[in-house]
Amino acid sequence: MRGLSRRAVLGLAGGGIASAALAYSAVRSFSDEDLVRASLRKYLDDLTISDDHLRAFTLEFKKRNPWDFPTEKLADATTLFEGLLLGGVARPLLPDDGAMRLERFERLLLGEFHLLTDYAWRSGADEPVRFFGSPHCVNPFANFETA
Repeated sequence: MRGLSRRAVLGLAGGGIASAALAYSAVRSFSDEDLVRASLRKYLDDLTISDDHLRAFTLEFKKRNPWDFPTEKLADATTLFEGLLLGGVARPLLPDDGAMRLERFERLLLGEFHLLTDYAWRSGADEPVRFFGSPHCVNPFANFETA
């Protein structure tokens, strides 16, 4: 059996350090909009929404649900793994608290996305999604006409 040479060990160590530095810099560059886009893409495939509409939706979502947004580390890791399409592999490795928090976030995100955008009313999948803002009344049976 032949051992590894010193050059091979140094090459592996250098590659590992470079990979870790690259992954760290990639994770630190994620924003809240990146997490929202990755989570929506997971359930709604590729949807077309402008950066301005996505930013406005994310700000409104955080304003309405500030306690349900994942912690910074969980959000960054989720964005990275969903972007690499490895979310299904990484999610079972989360502690129960993190997994429940992420699941609650995604459920609320999808519900708010359907309420605050025109996603369901588009005429086709190629039509861009627009953010309308917070509705004043979400009761579909409300009648505001005066008698």
